[in-house]
Amino acid sequence: MARENIYLGKSVKDVGKKGLDKLKEVRGIARNILKDYRKKRISYKTAMSRMNLLTLIVSRDSDFQSPSKKARAKRIIERYRKRLKKLKNS
Repeated sequence: MARENIYLGKSVKDVGKKGLDKLKEVRGIARNILKDYRKKRISYKTAMSRMNLLTLIVSRDSDFQSPSKKARAKRIIERYRKRLKKLKNS
């Protein structure tokens, strides 16, 4: 059985090659996860799980092999993760 694609943000435009390969896409997905949480479409647990999955994808994706690009992508995700925690605690 083939693995299903996991939703991380359908409204983020795919730029460049197919799949996740640009920092703009990482930022867009993280922003959409946060937006879905704010609008109560997903729970905090689901939102945080998606942020964790996005981090895992970035760390394993061949398009993010450059250490500086990978570090920038992880900083973007961490920034949105902190915003998510702040929203939960407020």
